[in-house]
Amino acid sequence: MFLFGHLGITLGIAFLFFRILKIEQDRRLYLFVLTGAILPDLIDKPVGEILLTNSISNGRLFAHTLLFAFILLLIGTYLYKRNGSEEKGVVFLSFASFIHLCEDQMWLSPKTLFYPVFGFDFPQGVVEEHWWDYFLRVFFGTYSPLTGAELSFTFVSELIGISILLIFIFYYLYRTSISRWSSR
Repeated sequence: MFLFGHLGITLGIAFLFFRILKIEQDRRLYLFVLTGAILPDLIDKPVGEILLTNSISNGRLFAHTLLFAFILLLIGTYLYKRNGSEEKGVVFLSFASFIHLCEDQMWLSPKTLFYPVFGFDFPQGVVEEHWWDYFLRVFFGTYSPLTGAELSFTFVSELIGISILLIFIFYYLYRTSISRWSSR
């Protein structure tokens, strides 16, 4: 999955989660959700694909582990218990980071997902001649609709994510315009 897939699908899941549990929909919480949705990639891609490009060249490192999501959850739970309901954002940051792992199908890479249970090293990625080669390959691979004779999972995920983001934007624009008209 790529940027829009992570953002949109995680936002949609959080929106449903907030509705089902009757959690007040707060813009601040959505900011934590959106940040958590891409946090593992914001941490691991620069480290693994730029800083470690000649050695490990893997964009799924520490932040793509259950340990990372669990540490975020512990920090969020501590802040929530210490400061009350105004500090529940880090819990949702952890929730969104965990959803990111599910969207990346990290169960297919158990050595990374369950780090450090299977050792302290990460699987070797494809070593590119230069770090931008990785990002170009991923970008063009993501936005190519077909892989062989079938639709690309990543391409479909991106379309779903963009659709959810657009629906969410229009929903809140509509809701804001209705509240302005009713206050007049």
